[in-house]
Amino acid sequence: MEKVAVNYEKMYYGFPVILVSFYDETGLPNVTPITSSYTLKDMIMLGFSSKGYAVNQLKKVKDFVVNIPDRSLLDAIEYCGSHSGYEVSKFENVDLTHAKGHMVNAPVIQECSIAIECTLTDVVEHEQFKGITNVLAQIKGRYVATEALHEDGSLAAAELDQVVCFGDGRSKSFRYLQ
Repeated sequence: MEKVAVNYEKMYYGFPVILVSFYDETGLPNVTPITSSYTLKDMIMLGFSSKGYAVNQLKKVKDFVVNIPDRSLLDAIEYCGSHSGYEVSKFENVDLTHAKGHMVNAPVIQECSIAIECTLTDVVEHEQFKGITNVLAQIKGRYVATEALHEDGSLAAAELDQVVCFGDGRSKSFRYLQ
């Protein structure tokens, strides 16, 4: 297979779209979609643009929830990704229902099959990667809709219709697991 060099600003090679929800410093719920994340055991790492509303609020409030949306929430994902929390209260403009988390002071999105409750432990900003902020957090609780579980309690991944993002910095496209 022949390959050619490309000079993309970004390279999304199939990252899951997640909705990060939090109460801002005034107590209002807000949400933002991101695609840069990974977990290992009880640790989660999220990547943000440094100037974004969400990451700057998370530095202050510490608690947040990683919600895993499915294809039915694509309109909400696109709205939340194209509007800044600096300008609008996103929950007021999308059909997402939020409820207080069990283990953290952050809202859980009821329409998402999976919710991972987290507390920020460290912020990583590096001179070499200006404009990028990584948030390291401890997972405090994991919650899965009963419809997404097998009878033995294991995750029924085939029941999830997760949104995956591909792109090159100029455009993004979404694909689905089902």
